[in-house]
Amino acid sequence: MNDSSLENIKYHEAKGIIFQNSDEPTEAIQGLEFVAKAVIELQKTKEALRESEEKYRMLFSNVPLGILHFDSKGIITNWNENFANIIDSQMESIKGKYLSEVIDLHLVSAIECALAGTIGHYEGDFVSKTSGKITFVRVNFAPIILDNGLISGGVGIFEDITERKQIEKIFFHDIMNTAGNLMNFTELLEDEDQSKEEKKELIQVFGNLARQIINEINTHRHLLTSGNNVIKLNIKKIHSGRFMEGMLDLFDHPDIFNSKKINISNDSVDIEFETDETILSRVIGNMIKNSIEASSPNEEITLKCSQKNNMIKFSVHNSVVMPDEIQHQLFTKSVSTKGAGRGLGIYSMKYLTETYLHGNISFTSTKDEGTTFTVSYPLKYSNE
Repeated sequence: MNDSSLENIKYHEAKGIIFQNSDEPTEAIQGLEFVAKAVIELQKTKEALRESEEKYRMLFSNVPLGILHFDSKGIITNWNENFANIIDSQMESIKGKYLSEVIDLHLVSAIECALAGTIGHYEGDFVSKTSGKITFVRVNFAPIILDNGLISGGVGIFEDITERKQIEKIFFHDIMNTAGNLMNFTELLEDEDQSKEEKKELIQVFGNLARQIINEINTHRHLLTSGNNVIKLNIKKIHSGRFMEGMLDLFDHPDIFNSKKINISNDSVDIEFETDETILSRVIGNMIKNSIEASSPNEEITLKCSQKNNMIKFSVHNSVVMPDEIQHQLFTKSVSTKGAGRGLGIYSMKYLTETYLHGNISFTSTKDEGTTFTVSYPLKYSNE
């Protein structure tokens, strides 16, 4: 072999490929091009895979749902932060645990469906075994099936619907009260002693109550179709004087409400402000109903509207003082002025005021002054 041939072999060895026939440089170049293209394609594939993994990681971390992966033995292999929040546990504490150590027993049948190759569903209270936190959830479990048909595990998608369920409870509480009032008024029409003028007034009240029920149903329907767990508000300008007169028309009927007289304070102001009138009616209506139920027969209940700075205030007063033990826990879900277990109406006043109307609620209750509930809202509604 001459020196030139040896140099060619050494050159190709340096490139990582040995070509025995130095007389075929074209094949050598083609071989190098093939390898180069393969390397480039591999790099592109790796880059595409890296981008795909990054997108999946971002989706996995940022989706507003709890996501849980588990293998065919029921061992947790992956989860996102939202799932850790639902069970109220540190993410590190879940690693490698069996589902039975973390998941509520109510979800077992849904998980078994996924491991058997079908979709499993659950909706209801979810009690975290790691923290004891109770969350109302909607969960779907799906199997992970390999190309060979084997099931390698499953994935669970958790949606926290506590907010939606709380709104539903308030909705049914309020609409049942409104429908109850409508039924009471219909009974008055059967009274033959009612004059034509009185019956005309009753028919007007029927119309107001019917409109209120329709508005409440429409508000709840918006919630069910909105795709998220919040009420869609209908913000518009209304006048406080006209609003209070409408509330008075609904409740100032001593023949229905045990001779309790309701009036509007003479020093009330009449101003324009922005709000959702249906939600506000539910708040003020619950304030009035609470005062009616807490008061003795022939006692007066007073509505008042005032303004301070850029806030409008509505208050409802009665002369009865609340016991101290009720005052200390009044705005919880199960406590009311009527006793434990009946507090959804008062709780809804606070919930709707603070969550949706961006206001605040307070009360005072003393032996000398009686009890006054007050809600205040900005004159101009803002989403901030």
